[in-house]
Amino acid sequence: MTGIAAVRILLPDTRTALTALPEYATLTEEDRTLVAGLGIETVAEAPGTDSGELAAAAVRALLADRGLDGRDIDALVLVGGRVPAYFVASEATRVQHLAGLTRALAFTVTDLGCAASTGALLTARSLLATTPSWSRVVIAHGCRPPGPRRLRRPVTVNGDAGMAVLLEPDGAMRVLDVEMETDGQYWDLFRVDFRDRPPAEWAEVCTDEPRYSFRLAVESQKRFAALNQRLLRRSGLDMSDVDHVVMQNLSEGAFRFYEEGLGLTVAAVCRDNLRRHGHLGPVDVLANLHGGVGSGEFVPGDLVLVMNNSPVAAWSSTLIEV
Repeated sequence: MTGIAAVRILLPDTRTALTALPEYATLTEEDRTLVAGLGIETVAEAPGTDSGELAAAAVRALLADRGLDGRDIDALVLVGGRVPAYFVASEATRVQHLAGLTRALAFTVTDLGCAASTGALLTARSLLATTPSWSRVVIAHGCRPPGPRRLRRPVTVNGDAGMAVLLEPDGAMRVLDVEMETDGQYWDLFRVDFRDRPPAEWAEVCTDEPRYSFRLAVESQKRFAALNQRLLRRSGLDMSDVDHVVMQNLSEGAFRFYEEGLGLTVAAVCRDNLRRHGHLGPVDVLANLHGGVGSGEFVPGDLVLVMNNSPVAAWSSTLIEV
């Protein structure tokens, strides 16, 4: 059974308090109150580094951790960044080159926001299942905001990070099952208008805040309830068999919303990473899974339910055995 053999999360040394962000001085009192209640104290920043460089650096670090050479990797599935280095050019093969994966097949899975990391996981599992000669696939991502502003109003504050995940047929964290859904009616709920605008003016905007905060939130709760039920039933399980729940890190309010609505408890590592690093997009759930194992919060034999979603909208639930 395909499993996660290793995870490398590359976090910049620079931590910036939210009140020290350049944009904080321009915020309204309403937005400052919003920021103060998110549960985020600092965000990780990697100035002068783009998403491709962060992804490649994480892959190189993962290879060094495992004592592997770039030639040992059969495929690279890049979770695309918010802003590529160039239009038309290939970001996937750029990361392949920067990471030294000389013989790997490289391509990108993107366009689903934070949930794109689940799409990459589905793709990597399929590659290993259908190509018997392959034994190692790497998923990578570099998280950077699409413009100079880090506040994603009204939901979170974005930080920077690189991620590399190694999947092998007998990886230590077994991926037992995955459920995923999308809904196109929300395709442009968050967007950046960039045509004829210099990058300094790029800003991520929620086009309908009530629709996001109420309609999509309620729908997300219902979707997760159904996804979780189907996922667990296939394995003859229910929520009482789940030892830990991991989610993406948006805010304390988001954690409470799902905990109260779904009757679950989000793992402590999620709140700790939210507080220290901010929202890391597609990196969040893998950083939380990795952090929970590393801290001893998750122990061998534990079942971890990984819930991931995005306002585009996409939802996924993944069952992993440590």
